[in-house]
Amino acid sequence: MGLDRKLLGSAAVSSALSHFLAWYVLGVFRTARLNIVPSDAFDVARAEAPAIFTFWHGLAMMTPRAVPLDLPIVPMIARNAAAGVVAGAVGTQGIRTIRASGSQRARTLHKKGGAAGFRQALRELEAGNSVLMTADVPKISQVSGKGVIHLARLSGRPIIPIAYVSRYGLRFNNWDRMVVDLPFSPVTLRHGAPVRVPADADNDAVERLRRFLTEELDRITQDAYERTGIAEKFTPGPQNQDLAADG
Repeated sequence: MGLDRKLLGSAAVSSALSHFLAWYVLGVFRTARLNIVPSDAFDVARAEAPAIFTFWHGLAMMTPRAVPLDLPIVPMIARNAAAGVVAGAVGTQGIRTIRASGSQRARTLHKKGGAAGFRQALRELEAGNSVLMTADVPKISQVSGKGVIHLARLSGRPIIPIAYVSRYGLRFNNWDRMVVDLPFSPVTLRHGAPVRVPADADNDAVERLRRFLTEELDRITQDAYERTGIAEKFTPGPQNQDLAADG
C-alpha cells in the first residue's frame, strides 16, 4: 500500500481533505465569471428533470456546479480512497451520493459497485432525483460506456451532456486528463440537447446512441474550450470508440 493510500485511509486525514476540497470548490465557483451556453440551459434542465447529467471524467471537479443548484441531484462517485475524499466533500453540503463506478471488465464490476450503483441510480430517478455521472469508464478517456445509455433506457429519463470549462486550471497528463480549476477564472458552462433512449432500444440502437453521446460530449466540450479562449488545450477522444463499448 502506497503512502497516499495509507494517508487517505486515515479517517481524520480524509475528513480534513474533504472539508478543504468543499471549501476550495465553493471559492472557485464564487469567483468564476460564468457564461452559460445556451442561455436557457438551466431552464431546460429543470423542465427535463429528473435527468441523467453526464460529462467527461477529467472535468469532474466543478461539474456538480454545472447543474441548477435547486435541483435535487445524486452524484455517482467511485469507491476508491481518493474518490472517498470527493464523496466526503459533497457530503458536507448535505448531498447523498451513489458509491459506484463502471468497469471494462465484468470480474471487477462487482468490486467497483457498478451493478448495485446502477440499481440505486434507477431508484433515485424514480424518486424524482437527477443523477450526475461520468460517461467514460476508467481508464479510457472520452469514450462513453453503455451504462449511461442503459440507465436512460430503463428509467425513461433523458441524458443531458454537460461540460464546465475554466480558462485557468491545472491540466494533468493522466488517463482522464484531469483538470483542477483555479479561482477567478472565466468559465463556459455548456449543456447539450437532451438525448432520449427508447425503452425498446435493441443492442444496435444502444450502440448507435453510445457513439452519438461520445461525439456529442466531445463536441460540446470542445465548444466550451473554444468559447473560454483555450481551444488549443482541448484534446479529442480516441478514434477507436470500441475500446470502452462494454462499460
